[in-house]
Amino acid sequence: MLKQVNDLVIHHYQIIPYKIQLKRPLHSTSFSLYFREGFLIELTAENGDRAIGECAPMIDIGTESLPQALECLKQKLPFVINHHSGTELLSDMNAFPACRFALECAFLSLIAQYSNKNIACLLNRKLLKIEDTPKFKVNSMLGALNSETLAQIKQSEMNGFTCIKIKLGLNPIKIEAEQLKEILQTILPATLIRLDANKSWTVKESEWFLNMLEPYKNQIDSIEEPLKIFDTTAYQHLQSKTTIALALDESFSSTDSLETFPVQRLILKPMAQGGLLKTLERVRQAQQLNIETIITSSIESGYGLWAISHLCAAVDNQQYHGIATASWLEDTLIKPPEIKHGIITL
Repeated sequence: MLKQVNDLVIHHYQIIPYKIQLKRPLHSTSFSLYFREGFLIELTAENGDRAIGECAPMIDIGTESLPQALECLKQKLPFVINHHSGTELLSDMNAFPACRFALECAFLSLIAQYSNKNIACLLNRKLLKIEDTPKFKVNSMLGALNSETLAQIKQSEMNGFTCIKIKLGLNPIKIEAEQLKEILQTILPATLIRLDANKSWTVKESEWFLNMLEPYKNQIDSIEEPLKIFDTTAYQHLQSKTTIALALDESFSSTDSLETFPVQRLILKPMAQGGLLKTLERVRQAQQLNIETIITSSIESGYGLWAISHLCAAVDNQQYHGIATASWLEDTLIKPPEIKHGIITL
């Protein structure tokens, strides 16, 4: 936890609601997303510095609801006035991760401005000793597998992406397997495909799918959430049968012990984890246990994406992070981090 800065006293706040249409619906087996709705939290310090944090709740990823978030913010923000900018004010907000994310990001932004550093350097002081600007790789996110997926992959390859995420589970497994095999035989050899099954299959179906992918294992970056029902033993069995990284997201909550983590990779959404600091702590715990970690967006606006980008840079783990999602939104509110050849440079 970062210490408070005594010279940064908050004297004004504002809650700004927003609702952004998606350019096209994002479908998975558990939900369909047509727009993103939330709140921007603007904090102003006595020295005139201003910062904005984004609260973008989504029950499907494990946050509070939109009404719950608004009520929490209305109750919490008056207590921020005349307080020093410091993350210790957030200790009682664990049940409201999206609200906690917003306030923490605003506090960190104010501290970064005051310290003349970026947030990535606040989170990882080792970056201060590196002359190069922090950068990290991202995957392209295409949505559900369909007849247009191959053309979309080719466009992503032309744009410089070398890792591409596709959602599965909306159609029968054997149909999707045939579509995927055709894609894997057509794409560039260096292109990695990241798959998200969104809790679609039984253990038997998952085993069959992994066997089908065995000839293409070098092109499969990971398979996320294959099992309909979370089962530690079943996941341990599946991971032992393949060199392809299996990954867990919503099935493994922010309070579960990583000592019993059954697969190779953990997916972390900072909006659901409750902020950058909590997510970073989870990453460090996972690293000690040789668990790979990927940071992903939950389709935030540019405000949220900037904050998460600093976290990805601070993590500095050479993975492809899943935050190239701005292209899904009709409006990002501010210009999001620029992606060139599949890389974000801060």
